[in-house]
This record gives sequence, structure tokens and C-alpha cells, in this order.
Amino acid sequence: MLEALRQGEPRVWQAFCQDHAGLVLHVVRQTFGRYGVRGEAHDIEDVGQEVFIRLSKHDFALLKKFDPQRAKLTTFLRVVASSTAIDWLRRRRPQSEDIDDHAGALSDARATQAFDAIGQSETALQAVEEEVGDAGLSERQRVILKLMFDEDMDVEDIATKLGIAAQTVRSAKHKALTKLRDAFEAKQKAEAQGQ
Repeated sequence: MLEALRQGEPRVWQAFCQDHAGLVLHVVRQTFGRYGVRGEAHDIEDVGQEVFIRLSKHDFALLKKFDPQRAKLTTFLRVVASSTAIDWLRRRRPQSEDIDDHAGALSDARATQAFDAIGQSETALQAVEEEVGDAGLSERQRVILKLMFDEDMDVEDIATKLGIAAQTVRSAKHKALTKLRDAFEAKQKAEAQGQ
């Protein structure tokens, strides 16, 4: 089926979109919620359509990057849907207002490109770490980010799963995203100095 999709067969593409629309809309809705946005139904549907446009544009270039040996299709679609929703929110928020004061490393355009390349990595976090390098995350911070961004779990669910306080989850998330942002900025600065 993937090969038929990559070749752009209309019936296969239509079936693919119908089969995965529920998952994509669910992830978009969760992403909106994660950033404190109560999306209207038409906004969520618009972003869902953008996900499928992103997958199919430039002769299915993004879909062709997907490697089933390295990640599940649902994982790939979750990351693309989350990334697309973040992009949509950034375009619609005033420049002075951040979606999440601590999400700079994950919502930056270059980090979003790393998310889009998820077919080359097993998880969203691995894709970001491949982009920014070693950020010095603790094991707890890595687990919390994986659950949050790969499993689409909210703070309360993560706290329950790990047997820790919700505030501990929030604190670990904040520190982890700060480390990723700092690592990303350090890499950008090093690249700028090297030019």
C-alpha cells in the first residue's frame, strides 16, 4: 500500500486519508489542548487537511521519507500531525505571544523539520536530538518528553503512569525544553561562527 501511495494512486490515497483521518484529527485536537487552545471544529479539520497536504505535496516527498523499518506509520503520522498543528498555531498567534513559553526548541522551524524527518528516527525526541545534539537531558526528562510527544499523554496521565506529582512532570518538562532550546541556540551560534 505504501508503494501505491508514493506513486500517487488516487483511490489508494483517498482510502489512506479516510483510514487515518481519525488519528490525525485526534492528534491535532490534543496538540491544541497541550498549548491551551480550544480549537473550533473547523480549525481542527483545516489543520487535518493541512497534514494530508503536507504528506502529498512535492510528489509525496515527505511520505517517501517514511521508513517502516525505523518507525510505525501511526508514530510518523502523529509527529507530522503535531508538527503541522504547532505550525498552524504559530501562524495564527500574535508575534509577541508564544504558544508555550518553554516550547521554543520543539516549535522552532528547524526543529519542526526534524520532526518531519521522523521516518529517519524512532521517536520525535530522537529526531530533535539528532538536530540539536546532546542537550544533557536526564533519563526522567527523556521519559517525560517521550510520553508527552510520542504517546500524546498529558501531564496528569504521565504523573499517574510514573507515580510522581503533576508539578514534578511540569518542572521536568520545563527544564528539558530549556536544555533543548539552549542546545539548539548553541548549535546555531557555532554554525554562524563557522561561516
